[in-house]
Amino acid sequence: MRTELTEIELPCGEGSLTARIPTRNIVCVLTRQDARGLTNEREAITQSLRSPISSPPLRDLVKPSDKVVVLATDNTRPCPDDRILPPLLAELESTVPRENITIIIALGLHPPLDEAELSRKLGRDIVASYNVVNHDVNDTVYIGTTSRGTPVDINRRVIEADFRISTGFIEPHFFAGFSGGRKSIAPGVFSVRSAYHNHGYQMIEHPKARTGILKGNPLHEDLVEQARMARLNFIVNVLLNKNREMTHIVAGHPFKAHEEGCQIEREIAGVKVPQRADITITTNSGAPLDLDLYQTCKGIDTAAQITRDGGIIIVASLCSAGIGPQAFLELHRSVASPKEVIRKIKQAEPIGVQWENQILARTQLKHDIYLVSSLDDRTVRDMLMTPV
Repeated sequence: MRTELTEIELPCGEGSLTARIPTRNIVCVLTRQDARGLTNEREAITQSLRSPISSPPLRDLVKPSDKVVVLATDNTRPCPDDRILPPLLAELESTVPRENITIIIALGLHPPLDEAELSRKLGRDIVASYNVVNHDVNDTVYIGTTSRGTPVDINRRVIEADFRISTGFIEPHFFAGFSGGRKSIAPGVFSVRSAYHNHGYQMIEHPKARTGILKGNPLHEDLVEQARMARLNFIVNVLLNKNREMTHIVAGHPFKAHEEGCQIEREIAGVKVPQRADITITTNSGAPLDLDLYQTCKGIDTAAQITRDGGIIIVASLCSAGIGPQAFLELHRSVASPKEVIRKIKQAEPIGVQWENQILARTQLKHDIYLVSSLDDRTVRDMLMTPV
């Protein structure tokens, strides 16, 4: 008797892979609700700046003499800064002269973007016409300590500015609850020292530092406190559909607008599963989100939430840029098991990008992970995964 197969397209890099699965073995196929893209994105952005959430219009918040910084996302995020910035900058320039505006790429601890990457991310005209700089983790100013003990070191240009605006993309985030909003400040323009505390073992291990949770999430609350201390004034955040079209824009008060966007995203992206699966097949949503294995941990962590203990996770992620930070590879490669990864993080001084190793190892304690990627087999095995 012929087995009926169901074909499922898995985004991978700029293309996709096709999984053919016996229909009788499928518990469910989880996909995000796909909202319709906005008819006129530029017009919608302009309107959001003139009628923002819990805030006066942007043009009424700035003065001609103000030094303004605009925090934009880097190339690990699908945020369409090349489409957000033109109407945002036009609105700003109705009050503030162009020479008073600086665009900072909120890299966090990621590597700086070169000229070609900046042009792809922001648009060639913007790179040619504005002062665009990468965040430098070594050029920060200490502005205090949060109630949870995080030393807050923020990019010097951000602190010296009179007004701070950030762009962003809202999606579920595996330990901050949701991306966007305050994350352009922290981790976007903070220091290595700030990262090690906010992303420390106890913060990451807290049961509410998980996907889709904001209330009671100590890591999120610490990020908000840092953004308040850094005086983030205004945000322009977007939600996207699978075609990378903007479906919603939330602009205005840096925390209230973000919360409204998170609620919309929760309604769109939230799903219920009838039972935990024996085998979960997942992706990291294709390019640019599956740029490297470091970023792919987000998709792996999401799959772990719906996979039974002892089950298998198969992840398709191109990883065209490789492993990610070398320290991510070195920590996993230095041990023989995920249990040893956790032990090493708990006992040692801060190591590399240990939060990502911690989250990956936490999943590996309960699940076997099989990776479909462009990485060589040895590297995949060094990460305690099985290459496919």
